[in-house]
Amino acid sequence: MEAPRHTGSFSGSGVAPEPIRDSDGASILGPHNVPVEKENPDLLTPPRTDSGTVPNLKYSFAASHNRLLSGGWAREVTVRELPIATELAGVNMRLEPGGVRELHWHKEAEWGYMLAGGARLTAVDQEGRSFIGDVGEGDVWNFPAGIPHSIQGLEEGCEFLLVFDDGNFSENETFLITDWFKHTPRDVLAKNFGVPESAFMDLPVDVDHERYIFPALIPGAIESDAVRSRAGVVPQTFTYRLMAQEPIEAAGGRARIVDSSSFPAASTIAAALVEVDPGAMRELHWHPNTDEWQYYISGRGRMGVFASSGKARTFDYQAGDVGYVPFAMGHYIENTGDEPLRFLEMFRSDRFADVSLNQWMALTPPELVRAHLNVDQQLTAALSKEKPVVVASEPAPRELVVLPDWPASTIGVLSTLGDAPHAIPVTAPVRAGDRRILLSLNRKRASLRRLRERPQVALAILADGDDAFTARGRASIVQEPMAGAPDFAAVMIDVDHLDDHRQPATIVESGVGVRWTDQSAEQGLHERVDALAQLARALQ
Repeated sequence: MEAPRHTGSFSGSGVAPEPIRDSDGASILGPHNVPVEKENPDLLTPPRTDSGTVPNLKYSFAASHNRLLSGGWAREVTVRELPIATELAGVNMRLEPGGVRELHWHKEAEWGYMLAGGARLTAVDQEGRSFIGDVGEGDVWNFPAGIPHSIQGLEEGCEFLLVFDDGNFSENETFLITDWFKHTPRDVLAKNFGVPESAFMDLPVDVDHERYIFPALIPGAIESDAVRSRAGVVPQTFTYRLMAQEPIEAAGGRARIVDSSSFPAASTIAAALVEVDPGAMRELHWHPNTDEWQYYISGRGRMGVFASSGKARTFDYQAGDVGYVPFAMGHYIENTGDEPLRFLEMFRSDRFADVSLNQWMALTPPELVRAHLNVDQQLTAALSKEKPVVVASEPAPRELVVLPDWPASTIGVLSTLGDAPHAIPVTAPVRAGDRRILLSLNRKRASLRRLRERPQVALAILADGDDAFTARGRASIVQEPMAGAPDFAAVMIDVDHLDDHRQPATIVESGVGVRWTDQSAEQGLHERVDALAQLARALQ
């Protein structure tokens, strides 16, 4: 049999990729755009599950026109570059040290994320209340529609992303203070400001090239720039320290969410900063309230989108790319590189909202799920009632929260450490709390000596009632000799981790059983178990 063929990849080799998947496809005989094909392997050689017509959901800032000025540059991705992106538009901007994005305002709200460096922001609201603040890498800001503001690079300069709550927005069509002055008669300016017309003799003429983004002195201490207003300061800050937020940790990465519940100034744009570990994946999900606009900060990934009616398409992304998901379309985002994939999910909404496919299925009667998909109990038992958010490349070991109950006659396996791992059977360990176990060991046992020297131990139990777990923690001798059993010591394990070994396809119906041939030994065990139970009550 011929080996499967699949040559579309991110490979950095000089070999041109070909649209061949297993026995499907053929080589390209005409012109190759090899760099573009290597960046888009899932368009050149799509997975067999892709089907139907789906609009383009990718555009790169690298393909956008860049407006270069003396103080920096700016480029944009709007509905003109990415026609499907009707809800939001984005601008990538760079300011040199001291460079100013001039005083301006616009019809749309402006949401910003600092990619590198730092900037000083100023603004004044409709009540004459002032705002000034410095932002650094990972910080967020939001200026509501119509609020005049400025952005100026600090000593290291800066680069940032701006997102606007209208896909038709253009950075080249904002309300600039210099543009208004240029197109207002000087006598009107003089009357408005109460100064002679001569005060406006040197207004900038070529504002398209001399202003918009222009050089200025690097700002000093923020206190020296602050201008006091009789109306005071804005009641809600326009900046938010996103990286100071405790992330939502998941098996395959982490996420930070910022919306009006945590940042009240952001009343029209919600966002999530997502980090996906290598090989991991932003879970299968969709958003029930609006479209999703994405910006990829670092790493490489691919997004599969389900558009209903048998339509699906896969796109590849890297740093600097914009992605888009129309309202309610199901999708996943997988890290295909060897470094963390970091990206922003953006929404024209006051709140972040998503629906997890995994959680939905877990909270649906399992018989109903199995009837739909022709799957067995293995899948329904593995579903999560909590949102996984980001799933690992391999399922993380499941952990129990508290120790289960097990039959009194249970035999476990105690593992200790010496020059090498060592395991022995132990009879009738006693549950002494949610995370505590007591057991008895003969004082002549080498395991007792080993745990004195290295207290890290593990106790594995398989018992009737589908108990299957390993308790890992630190052991200590709490009574030696044991009361009424001078040849034994009582050992306590404080459990740090509880590994759950239960499997959806099997049920443990019984553990290891023994038949006693020495009644005195059996009686001695019962007495030690009673003594351990009394000790457990004393330790609580």
